[in-house]
Amino acid sequence: MRIQFEAFCRVIRGRFKERGWGWFLSGLFRRCGIELLWVLVLPFGLFGHLLGYRRLYAQTWHIGHLAADIDTFLKEDRLGLLSKQCRFVTAPAKRVANCHLLGYWREFVPIVTNPWAAFALELISRRWLMYEDLSRYVSGYFGTQDIYRINRLWGERASILQLSETDKVWGRSELQHLGLKKGQWFVCVHVREGSYIPKNEVIQAHRNGNISNTIPAMQEVVRRGGVCIRMGDPGMTPLPSIPGVFDYAHYSGKSERLDVVLCALARFFLGNTSGLSLVSTVFGVPVAQANMVPVATLGVRHCDLSMPKLLWSESLGRHLRFDEILSSEIGGYFFSHQYRQAGIRVEENSPEDILDLTTEMLDRIAQRFIETSEDVRLQAAYFSLFKPGHYSYGSNSRICCGFLRRHRNLLERADR
Repeated sequence: MRIQFEAFCRVIRGRFKERGWGWFLSGLFRRCGIELLWVLVLPFGLFGHLLGYRRLYAQTWHIGHLAADIDTFLKEDRLGLLSKQCRFVTAPAKRVANCHLLGYWREFVPIVTNPWAAFALELISRRWLMYEDLSRYVSGYFGTQDIYRINRLWGERASILQLSETDKVWGRSELQHLGLKKGQWFVCVHVREGSYIPKNEVIQAHRNGNISNTIPAMQEVVRRGGVCIRMGDPGMTPLPSIPGVFDYAHYSGKSERLDVVLCALARFFLGNTSGLSLVSTVFGVPVAQANMVPVATLGVRHCDLSMPKLLWSESLGRHLRFDEILSSEIGGYFFSHQYRQAGIRVEENSPEDILDLTTEMLDRIAQRFIETSEDVRLQAAYFSLFKPGHYSYGSNSRICCGFLRRHRNLLERADR
């Protein structure tokens, strides 16, 4: 809790410097007013709770949570792991990262979008009454997240979401506008930068990456006959002109609908710890994630590949071994200041590492990847470091074999 509180204070301090006392006092008065109203409507919340109504708290304003929170809830429900309740989600448009994706969830759970109705329902379902928190799936800063357990149980079942025929037809037409030939396959590529949620950069900048490190990987996709579509927002670093690579982040025709369709139609998604990759996940598209941080974070599904960022210790003058990281709190560091205070430099994966990740995913999808006995041994050594309480404990995804071969020295202690 202390670490979370410190991160919260850093964000508030930054926003206070930007907006001043007016912002602070208006927020304080609003909070006090809401608390007073909650006391007045408390009997309604108690009555609704006894009748079995539950508001599902999902962070719909973040694209990754809008995708993963509801998807994991539905999987848990279909696996028969939840009690029967009358559940619903409140999601007024101003608090929705992607309204087109939200529309897909309407088939499975009631969605309240009217802002006044949403406000009233959120008011009477504050705290304990009529309230079910979906943060347990992926939003916890500490402890093992349920998204891994549930997706392991889900196994190789088909994804709950399937792209509609209307979106398929429309999407294929849009792909031709992007320069793809009819029937040509493509890969979505996304590297997190700080332009999407600037206010969080004070605590999250260590998650960012350099898009140029993915260029050799994108060129490999093109060499094999595919196209790469760079995802993101207009504030991102523009890509140089590369044959077979389309910088969709700066495309004038970019839309929420096309964001979803691209993620759902891709052969796979090449990303990192940013939430956009989870849109592909909920449509059943394999995900290859580079630059995973915290180190204890892994891919979600059985078909996913990942690799962590490397951590350089300034005091030791070397990279920390994976057993040193995962046997300490360092493996779960979520905030930039934690690494600075520990004298640790967070290093991005190299272009060679990301190329290995992409090549392995392409070969696995084509059923051409050959895993050697050495690869099996290195995978076992790496996963043996994960214990109950680690963020991704129980994941049935895999680490990129090429990454483990190249950095086997960092597995030295675990590999004995």
